[in-house]
Amino acid sequence: MDKIMQMPLGALAANCYIIPGDDNKVIAVDPASVSEVIAVLDSQEAELGAIIITHGHFDHFAGAAELSGRTGAPIYAPDLDAEMLSSSDKSWAWFMQGTPFAPVTPDKTFTDGEEFTVCGVTFRVMAAPGHTAGSCLLFCDKYGVVLSGDVIFHNSIGRTDGYSGSDRQMAESLARIAALPGNPGILSGHGDVTDLETEKRCNPYLR
Repeated sequence: MDKIMQMPLGALAANCYIIPGDDNKVIAVDPASVSEVIAVLDSQEAELGAIIITHGHFDHFAGAAELSGRTGAPIYAPDLDAEMLSSSDKSWAWFMQGTPFAPVTPDKTFTDGEEFTVCGVTFRVMAAPGHTAGSCLLFCDKYGVVLSGDVIFHNSIGRTDGYSGSDRQMAESLARIAALPGNPGILSGHGDVTDLETEKRCNPYLR
């Protein structure tokens, strides 16, 4: 595998991204279910080296606990959303009706301004609260992309009415995003892949 794979998973079609790393290892970002990820691992003869959760809503981590248990892959998640990963109420698990709640205890957490490297791939963390307190952008220079979770979508943004959400913080985060240089691809938590220049030009929330 030589490029990032996008798979909408689960009842809410949350985007799971499979990111190639070193030594035939891959990273799974926001695995909402397990079987599809295992199928990719088998077809690529790859090893799951890490799981990254972008924020604390259940539609983005519903499969993480089982996937970690089956593969031994450590789980990385935002420090400020860690409490949500063990709470069905705070994580809006009721949106995923029919999917048993599986709490997650991260092996490692990350915060604003940090860099962490997994499977030879480095991610830079920029806090972007508003959707949740721990929501962030994860810049991956190796592939020229940023993982945005549910902070920003193509022509839209994430809602702010859940646990730890904030209209004020979302507005501040969007202002910082609008001021970012360059044009990385944006791999968002739902919907199509986009890029920063497109969103600056077309997304009404960034104008």
